Amino acid sequence: MSRIASVFIRAKHTALIPYITVGYPTIETTLKVVPLFTGIGCDIIELGIPFSDPLADGATIQQASYEALRQGVTTSVCFEVAQELRRQVQIPLIFMTYYNPVLKFGLEKFCSKCAEVGIDGLIIPDLPPEEGKGLEKSVKKHSLDLVYLLSPAST
Repeated sequence: MSRIASVFIRAKHTALIPYITVGYPTIETTLKVVPLFTGIGCDIIELGIPFSDPLADGATIQQASYEALRQGVTTSVCFEVAQELRRQVQIPLIFMTYYNPVLKFGLEKFCSKCAEVGIDGLIIPDLPPEEGKGLEKSVKKHSLDLVYLLSPAST
């Protein structure tokens, strides 16, 4: 059973899942703040990989992505940060990113690297389930969870 699934099986409450854009306002801040989440009862942590065109995000996260990118935060840097965070926290870590950076990195390579650094799952808001078969194969191979976002109008 995955670390994410076990959170929901054990939960006696709604899961508390904070989000932070990796590298905003700085990498150092990310590395200091994320471990604090475990001390206040967070169940899972979403680590946002900055993206230049985050259409599914609101103005605050768009600005955080812009600032992190401006400071040189890349997907590779996010992997380094995740690896360091995994040494400090035991709760599940989920990367939230868009499909374009995953494709650019390479589906298999991206999922392999996620597993290597201790990422437990992925949220990709611009990837509908009917288009996710290729990624699903790599996710399964590397024992990651893929979390789809669905609206009430989804069929």
